[in-house]
Amino acid sequence: MNRAMIYLGAACFAFTFSSIFYYIFRLFNIFPLMTEEMIVSLFIISCLITILIFLSHQLPIDRPLLIHLIEIVCVIVVLLIAGAVFEVYPFHAYYIGTVALCGLFAYTFVIIMIYMNNKVAEREINQSITQQKRSDLDV
Repeated sequence: MNRAMIYLGAACFAFTFSSIFYYIFRLFNIFPLMTEEMIVSLFIISCLITILIFLSHQLPIDRPLLIHLIEIVCVIVVLLIAGAVFEVYPFHAYYIGTVALCGLFAYTFVIIMIYMNNKVAEREINQSITQQKRSDLDV
């Protein structure tokens, strides 16, 4: 269950950061105005990326760098294919590059958020272990 929550949180983080980056690119007149359909499509794309990353985690790979590379490929492939299918952005070389950059930014922020969440959980676990050892010594 905890693992499912991590992936759900990652999908939500990805959607949030993708929306923010889309808006920033929109401010510079790079992307067109965002519609309700585009917002739903962006959420579906974020979920598809998360599902593909989940499936890639089932591969027997133990190297973190290779795992991150596979995740980045998942992000780019889904952004390109789903972006064209859902027509979230004009499918031209210029937009493909900016969408890929936007996806890499969102991916980076999601990884940072997951890392920070893991560090907080790690600190809480270590603090709990330390308290348990102290209470064992007091007995």
